[in-house]
Amino acid sequence: MPQEWIEFINSIAFMVLSDLDYIFSMLLVVIVAACFLGRYIVLSKKLVLSTLSLIGVTVIGTVAINAVLVSMGYTDDVDIDTNMLIQSIFNAAIFVYSLIFYFFAFKEKRILRAIESAICLYLVRLYLSTFSQMAVVYFAGGTFEIFRVVYLDDFGYGKYWTAISITNFAITLALLLIAYFGFYRPKKYYIISIPARILFIVWAVLFVVFPFIPAAMDSADTTLELRYGVMSVIYAAMLVILGLAAPVLLVIFSAERSMLEKNRSQEAYLAAELEYIGQYKKKQVETNRFRHDIKNNLALTQMMLDEGHVEEAREHLKDMLGEVSSLSPKYVTGDEMLDIIISMKADKMDELNIRFTLDGVADGGLQIKPMDMCSIFANVLDNAIEAASSCKEPFISFAIKRTDKFFVIKITNSAEKKIDTGKLLTTSGYTSKSDKEHHGFGLMNVRRSVEDYNGILKAESDEKSFTLSILMPRA
Repeated sequence: MPQEWIEFINSIAFMVLSDLDYIFSMLLVVIVAACFLGRYIVLSKKLVLSTLSLIGVTVIGTVAINAVLVSMGYTDDVDIDTNMLIQSIFNAAIFVYSLIFYFFAFKEKRILRAIESAICLYLVRLYLSTFSQMAVVYFAGGTFEIFRVVYLDDFGYGKYWTAISITNFAITLALLLIAYFGFYRPKKYYIISIPARILFIVWAVLFVVFPFIPAAMDSADTTLELRYGVMSVIYAAMLVILGLAAPVLLVIFSAERSMLEKNRSQEAYLAAELEYIGQYKKKQVETNRFRHDIKNNLALTQMMLDEGHVEEAREHLKDMLGEVSSLSPKYVTGDEMLDIIISMKADKMDELNIRFTLDGVADGGLQIKPMDMCSIFANVLDNAIEAASSCKEPFISFAIKRTDKFFVIKITNSAEKKIDTGKLLTTSGYTSKSDKEHHGFGLMNVRRSVEDYNGILKAESDEKSFTLSILMPRA
C-alpha cells in the first residue's frame, strides 16, 4: 500500500477518534450536569444518535477545506497561519454544534444551560487533555528530551501524541460509562454544593498551571535536569492527587449529603408504615369490640321500641352511629398510603394550630409506590407546615380534582412573602431556609419522583400564599 494511503487512513482514523472523544465529552458533561449539578435533561436515543453527525460534519468540512486550498494553489503543506485559521474555523463550528446539542438536551433555561455546558465542555477537555499529557510524558521518562519531542519537535504528531490521544479517549470513555451506568441509569443524584463547585474549579486551574512551574524557573540558577526532574515529580503527584483523588473525594462528599436526604425520606416512609400498622391494629381491636357488642346493642334497641321508649331508642341509636363514625378514618383521599401520611401531618398541624382542610378523592388511588408517596407528599407537607407555622393565620389546604387524564393535587399554604417559583423548581440546592447546607433538595427530589411517573409539578406564589400543583396521570 502506498505511503500516501497509509497516511490518509491514519489521518481519518485519528479524526474519527478525535470526534468520538468530543462526542463522549459532550455526553459526559450532560450526565454530570444531571447527576451532580441538579440540571433537568432530556437524553433521548434520538438526541444521542444525533451526536454521530459530528463525524460527518468534520469529514465534509475537511474535504471542503482541502478542495478550497487546492483551488488556491496549496498542493503541499500549508503555512502555519493558514493552518491556524483552518483549525480556528473547525473549533468554531464544533463549538456551535455543541451549543445546539446542549440547547436541546436541557428542559429549562436552555440558552443559559447551553452556554454553561459549552464552557464546562471546554474545561473538561482541557482537564482530561492535561491529565493525558501528564500521564504519557511522565511514563515515557519525564526528561527534557521527551518534553522537547512532545511539545516542540513533534507537537500534535508522532507516537507520543498518538498515545496521548488514545489515553484521552480511553479516560473519557471510562468516565462516561461510569457516569451513565453508575449514576444516571440507576438514577443516583448526588448534588455538589456551590462552595464545592468553586473549590473544584480552583483545583482544576491549579492542575493545569502547576506542571508549567518548572519551565518558569530561572535558568541561571537551576539546571535543565533539575527543572525537568521537578516537573517529573509534579507530574506524578498531580496525576494521583489532583487528577484522581480530588474528583473522587468530591463525589464521595456529595454522596454523603445526598444519602442524608435519602435517609430522611426513608425515615418518613418507615414512620408512615409504623403509623399505618398502629392504626390498623387499633381499628381491628375497636372493630372486634364493636362486633361483639352490636348484637346486645341491637337487642336493647328492639326492647326499647317494644316497650314504647322511642326517645330512649333514638338516643341509643345516635350513640351507636357515633361509635360507627369513630371507626371510620378521619381523612379519606382514595389512597390508603396518602391517608396515613395526611393523618400523620394533620396531627402535627393540630399541635401548631394550623387550620387544615381536605377536599376531593382520588378514586382507585394514585398508583404510586409507598416509598415514592412518602418522598413526594411527606416532603411537600413538611415544607407547607414549616412555611405556614410562621404566619399569623396559618392554614394548609389539600385538594384533589380529577380530569379525563390526570389527578390534579393542589397543596396551598399560608406564606409570609412571595417566593421565586422558577428558581425554586429549576435550581438545585435553592432554599429560603437559613440552613442552606442541609436543605434545598427536598423539592428537587419531589420533582424527580413526580416525573418518574410522567407527572408534572407546578408552583404559584403571591405575598400571602404558596401553591404546589401535582398532576399525576390516571391509570
